[in-house]
Amino acid sequence: MKQLMKITALLMIAVVVFGLASCKPEVEYVDKKLDDTAPGNVTALTATAKDSRVLLTWTDATDSDVYGYEVSYDGTCAINRVAFPAMAERTMMVAPGAGGCYVSNLTNGTTYTFTVKTVDTSGNKSAGVTATATPANGNTMSITLTQGNMVQSGTTQTVVVTVNITTEGTVIGVKWKKDGSQIAKTLLADSGAQNATVDANDNKKWTFSVNATSEDANGTYTVAAIDSAGREETAQITINSFDFTPPAHFSNVTDTYSATNHTITLDWTEPTDSDFDHAEITYTYYNGTSDSTPSTAETITKGTTTKTFTGIDADNLSYTYSIVCVDTLGNRSSAYIYTVYMYLPEGFVAVRGATVSGAVVSGDRASRVFIANRTVTIPDMLVCDHEVTQAEFQTVMGTNPSNFNGSSGKEPVTGETQANRPVEQVSWYAAIAYCNKKSIAENLTPCYTVSGITDWANLAYSSIPTSSNSTWNAATCNFNAKGYRLPTEAEWEYIARGGNNGIPATQYTYSGSNTIGDVAWYTEYFGSMTHEVKKKDSNSLGIYDMSGNVWEWCWDWDEDDSSITSSTPATGASSGSYRVKRGGSWETSYVTNCSVASRSTCSPGNVSYSLGFRVVRSGSTN
Repeated sequence: MKQLMKITALLMIAVVVFGLASCKPEVEYVDKKLDDTAPGNVTALTATAKDSRVLLTWTDATDSDVYGYEVSYDGTCAINRVAFPAMAERTMMVAPGAGGCYVSNLTNGTTYTFTVKTVDTSGNKSAGVTATATPANGNTMSITLTQGNMVQSGTTQTVVVTVNITTEGTVIGVKWKKDGSQIAKTLLADSGAQNATVDANDNKKWTFSVNATSEDANGTYTVAAIDSAGREETAQITINSFDFTPPAHFSNVTDTYSATNHTITLDWTEPTDSDFDHAEITYTYYNGTSDSTPSTAETITKGTTTKTFTGIDADNLSYTYSIVCVDTLGNRSSAYIYTVYMYLPEGFVAVRGATVSGAVVSGDRASRVFIANRTVTIPDMLVCDHEVTQAEFQTVMGTNPSNFNGSSGKEPVTGETQANRPVEQVSWYAAIAYCNKKSIAENLTPCYTVSGITDWANLAYSSIPTSSNSTWNAATCNFNAKGYRLPTEAEWEYIARGGNNGIPATQYTYSGSNTIGDVAWYTEYFGSMTHEVKKKDSNSLGIYDMSGNVWEWCWDWDEDDSSITSSTPATGASSGSYRVKRGGSWETSYVTNCSVASRSTCSPGNVSYSLGFRVVRSGSTN
């Protein structure tokens, strides 16, 4: 009869489809038979009585299209739902592979009948198999788990869990595993589960230790026990005490130098981490030739927000403080470096760095370097307040390659000094050579290394490549050296945006103003040539010409805007064909090129009469 109904249904479908086909001949009839074959039952179903609950276990059906297992019972209370929402109060679904489930909230002394049916993906159900059990106090064991205090030794944190078992029999085994099965027999047979250790004086007291080297060890741990009568039970405990996150740094660090008292006083805001415990501060001083050895660390207790350092020698050029914050578990932050300059080189500004996380503003002022999900740490720096001038370049390099050199037709405008016009027609290679030569001349450690060049002081200008050169392209930079260097692109933009202990909330389109003519030389404003540096308004840091006059080389290899991601290093891409230039120039007719957000590139061996550079020095401890 069932087969006849099926045939009739198919004929009806065929009639409907045929009727439709008379209107739309292109529709092809396809006989799609429904799967109405019931799946197989589970096997080896057992019901084990516990206290107020029953453990059901089984072997899954072998059908390939099993959706889950419907578990029901003949009680009056709503069944617990451990896997899928139930369609009825006394029915629940259990996922394939679970191997069983608990039915809880039962009445001790009452016998229950449980039915398990296999359900396939078409909704077909098997006939089902049944098992009975009577929950009772005397037939069960119970487990109580207690977490001890977390103890740290070196880089390892340990929590000891105590397992107390109540049962009439002798406990013969206890196993534990993170995210282990809640079915005792499954966990006890799991080769990945670990054995707990029995107390020498108490068979029902066991312990195990969780050793962690990362916060991945936090989570839920399942414990299974078995006694001599075959009673089995599981319990779970959640551990969230593993903490390997160091505290934040000090913020809002400021200094006060007293020449009279020979002291430097640092003030700060301590981190808000609830487990912050103390800070450790060491310092070195730089005498113009080398750094001193670090001082003995001084411990700053929680709640202290100022420290005065005595015996400061004004003849030293700078004092650099290394501040490490420590939490109650001994986690240590990275060192926060803060440099107090006793003497600033002429024409330089001390800029405090910061860690910049996420996107900076939106719209036409939006950064393409400080972007969403990227974190960039900017170090403390000494920044030249002007682009390198022709006179400065001539002094260091012995030549002036500039196009606007003051010759006929290339004179400065009235009132400007030729020597103070920015140097241009300088390749990226020549710019880093200038940095090293100037560093050596001032007894500073040079930042750049180029294979095969050992005598930068005597390097001839004519030896610097004039086209792309693989050896010079492989140059490396020691960003901790005290010598002169080009800023990274992120540093350049941080400075251009007025960054000092962070990027200000109020941002301008150009470096220091929304009115380009106030801060920049560009084509429509006395264009067609370079101009003496520092003739326009500065930005909030007292730094000039970061918009317009000449483009400025940066350290970074070019990376397409879309390729700058959260994982791009603060110093930019590791390789490329072009180096970054920023800031626009006198030649710029598109004013957007002069904005603090604009990016451009140039081959490192190329020169242009609109391209120069400025230098910075790191405020580090090395």
